[in-house]
Amino acid sequence: MVRSQSRARGALAGAVMLMVALATLLAGCGPSASATTQPTPIATLALPSPLSSYSVFVTDVLTGDMAELGKHTWHVAPSIHGLGLSADGKTLYVTDVATNRLIAFDLSSGTPKEVHSVGVGVYPVHMVATRDGGTIFVTSFAAANVAVVDGHTWKLRATITTPDRPHSIVISPDGQWVYTGCYGGAAIAIINAASASLAATIPLPQAAEPYGLAISPDGHYLYASDNLTGRLFVVDAQARRVVDSVPVGLHPALIARSPDGKTLYVANGGSHSVSVIDIGGDPARPTVRATVVVTGYPHGIAVTPDGRYVVVADTLGKNLAVIDAQTLKVIATIPGERYPNDVLITR
Repeated sequence: MVRSQSRARGALAGAVMLMVALATLLAGCGPSASATTQPTPIATLALPSPLSSYSVFVTDVLTGDMAELGKHTWHVAPSIHGLGLSADGKTLYVTDVATNRLIAFDLSSGTPKEVHSVGVGVYPVHMVATRDGGTIFVTSFAAANVAVVDGHTWKLRATITTPDRPHSIVISPDGQWVYTGCYGGAAIAIINAASASLAATIPLPQAAEPYGLAISPDGHYLYASDNLTGRLFVVDAQARRVVDSVPVGLHPALIARSPDGKTLYVANGGSHSVSVIDIGGDPARPTVRATVVVTGYPHGIAVTPDGRYVVVADTLGKNLAVIDAQTLKVIATIPGERYPNDVLITR
């Protein structure tokens, strides 16, 4: 039964990739890797009043639009996927899965402006940057590698071979290690950030499909959502082995960590829910504190910088849910476009 569900989910992912490919063909030839085409403003998505003091960014896979709720929506490319932020908060990163690019937007003027673009991998989905912004690591979900981009020259510096289909990616608090969950390889790859080389792999249980990834504040533990079995694996990053697992919902996707490092929020696509996980008591033995029901198929998820709210992107329901982190109630639902995928929140 689980394997049949996995095949069905794989068919859904394949269908999305097919639609992305079709959108790319219909759009004609995409811009070159060195181009910095400015996005075109289109209809603005609503910003609910509880989020009025934040900047909330959302990507849409099927329209290729990036929205800053309540302010602007731009068409960036035929299809875009993931979002990331530089440590200084001045640069927004977006992955273009249609033409295989990483794009950088300058946020310093108040209105995002595209300033850099570089070709990376095959179906690049998520990224993480070193604290100084000098190196950016980008996962290739349709391949078996991580692209390494020089954040100063915006040139592709290297390509690191990993187990198949790396998806989510995080960096250790000390900046020494980069970890990526390899969805098709049942493993977590460990990359030496300084040498930009594969240091080791951590095997997960057979047939596991690590999709989302988070790290404890001290870097000791990793948390990987298994999209196949509906569990959250706890991995000791120092011992490099799985030490525990916790049941969450069906087909868990991305994970967000609260700013105080005590809570994880897991988007469960197949269960139409968000699992609220306590890691503050014992990071090695997390517990499920609550389950919040949302609509559709939640995928992307983010927490406001002060920890007060959680925003969830519902891909198939075409909306975003806002959860009050204290009451754990949905307090607003925001209409999106066709396939809201990832969320990022700044001040």
